[in-house]
Amino acid sequence: MAQRSVNGAVDFMLSIHVVNDRQDRQFEHPSGPLELGRGPRQQAECFVVEDPFVSRDHVSVEELWGERLRIKNLSQKKALVLPDGTRLAPGTAGELILPVKIQVGNTQVAIESIPADAFDEEEFQTLDKPVYRLEDSAVLASLGEAPSVETVAHWLETIITLQRSPVGSREFYDQTSRALVELVGLDVGMVLLRDGEGWQVAGRHVVPGCGGTHYSRTLLAHVLQQRRTFYQCRTAPPIQAASLLSADAVVASPMFGLHDDVSGVLYGVRTRQGRGGIRHLEAQVVQLLAGALGANLVRTVATRTRTQFEQFFSSELVRELERNPQLLESRNQEVTILFSDLRGFTRLAEKLGPEVTCRLVRDVMECLTDRIALHGGAIVDYAGDGILAMWNAPVPQPDHVARACRAALAMLEDLPRLNASWQTIAGMPIAFGVGINTGPALVGNTGTSRRLQYGPFGLTVNVASRIQDATKRVGAPLLVSGTVRDLLPSGFHTRSVGPVSLPGVSGETELFELTGDFGTLRNLNSLTRGD
Repeated sequence: MAQRSVNGAVDFMLSIHVVNDRQDRQFEHPSGPLELGRGPRQQAECFVVEDPFVSRDHVSVEELWGERLRIKNLSQKKALVLPDGTRLAPGTAGELILPVKIQVGNTQVAIESIPADAFDEEEFQTLDKPVYRLEDSAVLASLGEAPSVETVAHWLETIITLQRSPVGSREFYDQTSRALVELVGLDVGMVLLRDGEGWQVAGRHVVPGCGGTHYSRTLLAHVLQQRRTFYQCRTAPPIQAASLLSADAVVASPMFGLHDDVSGVLYGVRTRQGRGGIRHLEAQVVQLLAGALGANLVRTVATRTRTQFEQFFSSELVRELERNPQLLESRNQEVTILFSDLRGFTRLAEKLGPEVTCRLVRDVMECLTDRIALHGGAIVDYAGDGILAMWNAPVPQPDHVARACRAALAMLEDLPRLNASWQTIAGMPIAFGVGINTGPALVGNTGTSRRLQYGPFGLTVNVASRIQDATKRVGAPLLVSGTVRDLLPSGFHTRSVGPVSLPGVSGETELFELTGDFGTLRNLNSLTRGD
């Protein structure tokens, strides 16, 4: 519910600022209950607090009439520390007069009441997204009002330094905020990054004596929608937006991400000290700074993305994914799945100890990974002594079945070399089993921007895992499903091992031992299969 004053003339909303070691997030909550915790219940709008000392469901807040706030402690064990030092016991509630600050675990939560945002776009001037590059000589000519040579040199030096600095740390974003304030003569500078449907304060710099300030979500929505820089010029009428009432002028410039989306905003405020609005020249400098920061972020994301890709995909796949990252989006796809497993791993680990065992596993996985990558496979996951690989995703591979089978045969051909290096040390032959299956699966990235987790899901994957397990019972190092056998081109050699019952799979599954391809018969029976 939106709160009104006694005469019903003014609407209010809550401004909430959450600060801990991992977060510095300021946001506006229009109305109704709001829950805060590590994993709040879905009974109300919720904000996830990244603090291990905060309960899964910790606190609920709701605005009341008369600028009062109702706070309820949702935690079953932890008390809530109120502004006067008193503690709100688990399961109890209280009422406080706004503004308030509460301690939730190791997190400070500041809450105050502000008038509802009444942003008027006509109060602002705009700049279109620049088409120039930072190094173009046309940049200086486009600035219009001529600053001194020293000022221009300082601007460009600062912008280029930030463009080349490592990004991602709070120090970097604070440095950028400080540069925003000092280059343009603002009182508050903020780096705001997109956080789902909201915004995260990644960096903030405030001139001493100016106090804190709020950003306007409505203004940010206009920047996001129109992809342009908004600024309050000298001749515009006074700002009426409620969250901008303490400001004499505001400038907000978009930062563009890897796919030309608005990934963040540089937001600057000049408070009421009689210095007027933001000049056109100053807005352009802010836009240059936003462009430099955006370019730095894009380069960092691209580098991180390539590094993540190279952990899982062949160089051929990496190049294709860089050209078209949308290939990682979830879709239903026919794929060929390969599972492998090192035999007798538990006994090896007990015999060799952790250090030698790790060296052995690393040597084996290096060998298997090379073979998979050589045949265009994507490494989905490593699981201790096992490996999961996939073909025909993320990019189409018409010969995906043959590729997977050739990779598996090549893996087994490396056994003599591995045994030459490790059998004496291990006291037993090195061996592994491989299972392959082809079929439909849901394929996509279920990870985050920091950690790629791309892979297949569904029955096809489960069956491939069970086929690998069956290699132990059947006594064959490499088994494929009937679907794989039927899709193999001529020249591959297989032999039926009969219907096999696979755990979790209804009925019996016809399995085949793969022994060679293209007329070059590999005598896999001579390879050590292990137990």
